[in-house]
Amino acid sequence: KPVAIPLAGHAAGASGPSLLWRAEEAMGWFHLTQLLASDHVAVNNVIEPWFLGKGRNSPGSAAFITFQREHPELSFLESVEELPFSSGPLLALIAGRTHDAPELFASIVAKGATHVYIEKPGAQSAVQLEEMIKLATRQKVAVVVGYNKNVARYTLDCAAAIQRHQGIAPTVTLQHCNAFKPGKELLDFMCGPGREGMVHNMCCHELALMTTIFGVNQQSVQRVVLDADSKLVDLGDGSSDWEKLGFTLELDPPANISAAISAGGFICADQHTESTHTLSQIRCVADRCGGNWSALLVDFGDYQQTFRLPDATHEAWVANEQRKDPNIRSYFLQQAPDYQRVKNDFVRHIAAGKPGVPAGVVDLHGALRTLQLADMLATGVMCCAESGNSGGPWTWSPSTGPQHKKARHE
Repeated sequence: KPVAIPLAGHAAGASGPSLLWRAEEAMGWFHLTQLLASDHVAVNNVIEPWFLGKGRNSPGSAAFITFQREHPELSFLESVEELPFSSGPLLALIAGRTHDAPELFASIVAKGATHVYIEKPGAQSAVQLEEMIKLATRQKVAVVVGYNKNVARYTLDCAAAIQRHQGIAPTVTLQHCNAFKPGKELLDFMCGPGREGMVHNMCCHELALMTTIFGVNQQSVQRVVLDADSKLVDLGDGSSDWEKLGFTLELDPPANISAAISAGGFICADQHTESTHTLSQIRCVADRCGGNWSALLVDFGDYQQTFRLPDATHEAWVANEQRKDPNIRSYFLQQAPDYQRVKNDFVRHIAAGKPGVPAGVVDLHGALRTLQLADMLATGVMCCAESGNSGGPWTWSPSTGPQHKKARHE
């Protein structure tokens, strides 16, 4: 008896919630439209606290009312508390503001949820995720965190190529670009849906790949090296965030890629290969205004390979959909097939009566490792930026702690 719980996003730090009940703006809307079109799940309830509460007459409410009228088969509720307790299997999807996620998770578990899909990163801090893991363990709740790139074709192709290669250890660069326009559009996003900051909101996808595919963990990071062309934006409230960010992690001990791929249950071509690869460093480059694509660059020494999202066919489909609705967030369309795959895999896993979560997805433990890495890196790269040294690159070591003066100009 699946229950979807999408929540329209609120603009944190603004005078009030401002996102519309449309795929252009709200992740919850996006998930709900996919679920309604799916043959694998039947949606019973939608919980929308804003347009059914204080935002009843706010911008976007007319679109929400129209949506309600178009779907009389759905029960629309203002809060989780209105949902009746379930004594049978209950699947919930949570797509709200990140800082609300732990409370929403606890509330839906109290209503008898047996399975939960929660949008990444799942919480604002590693400490909150640790408490969510304890609750899920006590109540025997299976949880998938929505890191869609872990099931993306370009990721699986990259993992398979690394497993096949018999040469020296590769070097890896993870790239992630969004297509925001510099200025007001970018600032509105950074102060609203992306308020948790680039490392936690955008780079978390790449950090999830680092921890689950490439075997990186917080303890193995010895140094963080910030690229000289990284760019901070003043948010106008005394804080700042990254428009462009590039960094290299130097690892000791090296990360064991092959062990991570095997432990994660990733289905890769030629996985029988006995080769073992380790990484002594790994790079990440993110750009809010660099286009709508991601890539994994692998240098094997004797040759290089690039694995790209989207591929040519997918890119043409994204362009066509954007022509139909120019206001839709382009990265929603880029991620659409993989988000659908994560949800469908989870539903089929549940329907088959299997315990836990499907192989290859990120669970709460994987999300915890990701957020531990993100918490550390957010401090490290900001320490580098605020070190007062001109030029770059800059380095920071976790062993020095958060003191800005510890960042060092190379």
